[in-house]
Amino acid sequence: MNPGNLSGHFTYYQPIAGFCLTQTMVCCINAHIMHPIRSRSLGILFMAAFLSFGGSFPTAADPLRVAFNPKDLPPDLHTVSVQNIPIVYSDQGKGDPLIILSSYPLGTKFWGDWVARLSTSVRVIVVEPPGIRAPSSMGGDFSSLHLLYIYRDFVKAMGLGTVHVMGEGEGGGLAVAFGHHFPEISGAVVSIDGFESVNWSEGFGGVLKLFEQSATGGFGMLLSSGSLKYGEQPPSREAMEKWLVPIQEEDQKKAIHDRFKAFASDVQESYILAMLPNFNRPFLLLRAENDQLLPDGDKYAQRTRSQIRKVTVDYQVIPKAGHFAFLDQPDKVAELVRTFLSNNAISKTAPRTN
Repeated sequence: MNPGNLSGHFTYYQPIAGFCLTQTMVCCINAHIMHPIRSRSLGILFMAAFLSFGGSFPTAADPLRVAFNPKDLPPDLHTVSVQNIPIVYSDQGKGDPLIILSSYPLGTKFWGDWVARLSTSVRVIVVEPPGIRAPSSMGGDFSSLHLLYIYRDFVKAMGLGTVHVMGEGEGGGLAVAFGHHFPEISGAVVSIDGFESVNWSEGFGGVLKLFEQSATGGFGMLLSSGSLKYGEQPPSREAMEKWLVPIQEEDQKKAIHDRFKAFASDVQESYILAMLPNFNRPFLLLRAENDQLLPDGDKYAQRTRSQIRKVTVDYQVIPKAGHFAFLDQPDKVAELVRTFLSNNAISKTAPRTN
């Protein structure tokens, strides 16, 4: 595979007001859960998801396709073509650029409230999952390696030079991999409850089967189990629809599922775990104290710290927070990230190049 030479024609799928909650949505969102859920817990989570969506599911959308047009995007979103793939992103604030790698199918608005806190001192760029609006442009390749080269070329296309990189869950592992592969353009790396040290032997296969067999649940279930805040009081259906990239075509749903399968393969091969001994960028590792989606998070975090030997890991535990710690404790997480990036400004940390 040569990601730099990939090309292809892409189409754009016009957003709709409704969102199709399907089996694909259950099995694709970040691959966050790393251990099988007990049947009782699964039932509780399903009821929370069902009630949070008003007890009903949106209907399928009009399959009309139109050519991608940046003018169709809301004014707060932008796009740039990378490897003939339309990359949609938000861009707020001034200062050192921080790239947030949002996971499938979470859009830029999922990060919106938290980004507003950080963008007072940092330029925050949230990147939508590549290919989710135009799946055919990915050439069928949703592997982590392909995504990393897309992110690298995005940084180059934007003329950003050196950037800080951040992710949560799956995105946290990708942020670490980005720093490993591209140290010449990587400043500091931030991972929130990331999967950088998870491997297949720790129950991931059982969770994959759980997701594939379940036609219930969805984003509401993910929030109710991944956030203390939204577990107690789920957000409105309208809010959740805004947090997701608009999905209306079967090939878009397939693209999300394909990413999930590719990520599962990466985990099985310990793709990111194997990089840790050679990782050498400033690293902030945040772990939520009450992470139900990653109950062995402390074990994974300690393994990550022991595997990274070339730099000292800044490790912080976020109290009273679920897996999506930045939703439960936005001010605390924003302050930790702001301080870390300030102490590791790009002018101090960027590797010298010839």
